Amino acid sequence: MIGFKTGQRKSSSRRAKRRRQSQKRKYLRYGIFAVACYVVFLVATFPASLAVSFFGSTPQLKKQLQITAASGTVWSGSAANVRVSGINLGQLKWELKLLPLLIGNLEVYIKFANKSAAGDDISGSGYVSPSLFGGDISVNDFTLSTSADAIAPLMYGLPARFGGDINAHIKSLELVKGKTININARVVVTGAGLVSPQKIDYGDILIKASPDKNGSVLVLSDQGGPLILDGNIKIKGNGLYTINLGLGARNSASADLENGLRFIGRRDPTGKYNYRTNGKLRNW
Repeated sequence: MIGFKTGQRKSSSRRAKRRRQSQKRKYLRYGIFAVACYVVFLVATFPASLAVSFFGSTPQLKKQLQITAASGTVWSGSAANVRVSGINLGQLKWELKLLPLLIGNLEVYIKFANKSAAGDDISGSGYVSPSLFGGDISVNDFTLSTSADAIAPLMYGLPARFGGDINAHIKSLELVKGKTININARVVVTGAGLVSPQKIDYGDILIKASPDKNGSVLVLSDQGGPLILDGNIKIKGNGLYTINLGLGARNSASADLENGLRFIGRRDPTGKYNYRTNGKLRNW
C-alpha cells in the first residue's frame, strides 16, 4: 500500500508539472502576441516624416537616398519626390503588409512615377522585401517602365550616352550578397541605340532572365532591327559572370554600326562578330 501511494504521489506531481509548463507556454504565446500587436500599433501610427529624418541622418544612406515631403505613416504613406542613387523616381507611395511583419519579415508595396518634360520618364510598382539586417533584398511581381535617360546615373563614367525605352516585368528577384542572384524577368528595350558621341540605331532588344542554381542566365536577342544580336550572360551567385554574344548588322544598318562592330574582332562563318568576356560584379 505504501508503494502504491508513493506511485500515486509521483504521478500526480508529474501531471501538476505538465500543467504548469503548459500554462507557461500559453502565457508566453499571449506575451508574444501582445508584443507583436504593440509593434504593429507603433508602425501603424509612427509618422513617416520622423522615420525619414531618422534614417536620413545616416551619412552613407543620405548619399544614396533623398526623400522630400514625406507624409502619412510608416505603415502607409507617400513622398513628394524620391531619388535613389541619383535616379529621380518622382512621387512615391508605399504600404506595408501585415502578415509578413508579424513573422519578422518586411514586405512593402511601392508605386512611383516621374513624368518629366525632359523625356526622362520612369514609373514602377510591385512588392519589395528588404532584409531587416543587411543588404539582401527580394522583389516580386514588379513592373518598370523607364527611358534610358532616366537611369543614366547608373552608367556614370561611360564615354557614351544610350537611348531607348525600357519595359520590364520582374516576376521574382532574390539578391543575397556574395551568395545568390536569382532573376526571373522579361525586359524589352524599344528603340535602343547610341545617342552620343554619334547616333547609331540598334532596334528593339529582348532580354529573358531565368534562375540557374544560385545564379541566373540572361538570354539576349534582337527583334529584327538593324542590329543582329543573340547570346547570353551567365551570372553566378558569387558575382562571377561570363558574356557570350554574337553580333552583326543587317542591310538596313548604318555604316557606323557596321564599322563599330569591327572593333570587336573578326567575323565568323555566319557573318557575326563574337564577343566573349568574363569578370566579377563590383562590390559583390
